[in-house]
Amino acid sequence: MRERLTLAFVGLTLVLLVLVGIVRGLWLSHEVREDELDTLGEHATQVAVVFDRRFEGGLPVSSLQLQDLTSTDTRLTVIHPDSPDLTATGDRFRAEAPGEPLQVTRKVGETTVVAVQSDAHVRASTQDLVTSLLAIMLVAVLLAIMVGLVIARRLAEPFASLARSAEALGRGRFDIDLPDSRIPEVVALGAALKTSAQNLEHEFQRNREYAQQASHALRTPITALRLELDELLMADDLDQETREALVRCQSGVERLQDTIGDLVEAGRSRGLLGRTTIPLRELADDVSRRWRRQLPEDCEVRMRVEGGGELTVTPGPVEQVLDSVLADVCGHGAGPVTVRMEAEEGHLRIHVTGRTQVDPPTERPDAAAGAAITRVLGGRWDGDALAGGLDILLPRR
Repeated sequence: MRERLTLAFVGLTLVLLVLVGIVRGLWLSHEVREDELDTLGEHATQVAVVFDRRFEGGLPVSSLQLQDLTSTDTRLTVIHPDSPDLTATGDRFRAEAPGEPLQVTRKVGETTVVAVQSDAHVRASTQDLVTSLLAIMLVAVLLAIMVGLVIARRLAEPFASLARSAEALGRGRFDIDLPDSRIPEVVALGAALKTSAQNLEHEFQRNREYAQQASHALRTPITALRLELDELLMADDLDQETREALVRCQSGVERLQDTIGDLVEAGRSRGLLGRTTIPLRELADDVSRRWRRQLPEDCEVRMRVEGGGELTVTPGPVEQVLDSVLADVCGHGAGPVTVRMEAEEGHLRIHVTGRTQVDPPTERPDAAAGAAITRVLGGRWDGDALAGGLDILLPRR
């Protein structure tokens, strides 16, 4: 997006500069030509004054006298009723020269002077001015590229941050960071992502609570029924047919109890984002690589996968819990942090150990946030990473 915005700025600048350059170049050519015509006209007027006085005084006139007043790239023609036309041509004047020659006519008294000048000087002056204009346009394009990069970066960064937040939400993370921007579209998109994250987190927690309530509501009467059947089977006055019927009922209740346990466990392990899964070993490498870039050398994070590295897990919730734990340990601990992970069929076990500081604070918000997230996910949080070790049990999905 940043590259496209920069190209848009540069393209718009080029279009404007080309239009302005064309108009400016035509205007400069016109101005130079007008200045040269004014200069040539003044020169023709002066020549007309000189020769008109000579004609009025009856003094002799000749082409040699006119030649002394003629510029090197000019042709002068003096016209008077009482004298034949006089013409003088400069050394560098070429009638067949390309371009449109400059021509002016000035009359003083009865003397008329026609001055013709090559437009070579006009073309040379215009070329110099256009070259300067092109240099200015090139500098303007370079400035537009730099300004475009800065503006494009500022405009694209909030959207890139939103994209990262949307990706994190798709991975199962609910603690998304919204960019601080005043762009209305960014604010609207950020609010929508935040609402979606809150709704997903609420739905996730509702599923966990429903699984727990269903487990309690179904297992309690089944357990009571099984105890009643066990009590009936303990009676001595039962005939063989009744005892066999009770045994069959007891077997059916046991199968029902096992089925309910399997369904509840499946409900607990089934996540809202079950399709967004990656192998545990890949998740460990990603977390280790990300934290290695953020921490100083004396606070190393050592990730170890001790089992089930090829089993897939939903990355977002695990990353969210690990980020809270590592932020707490690295913020209040000293030395390296060891994280051991092991994936089982339905759960993920994480053990975190680190060295404590001399006097760690009593309030550790990162640890509290990690424990809260673990409970929302339906997991278990036992111990302290800075006091003997922390054991975390999370569902794989």
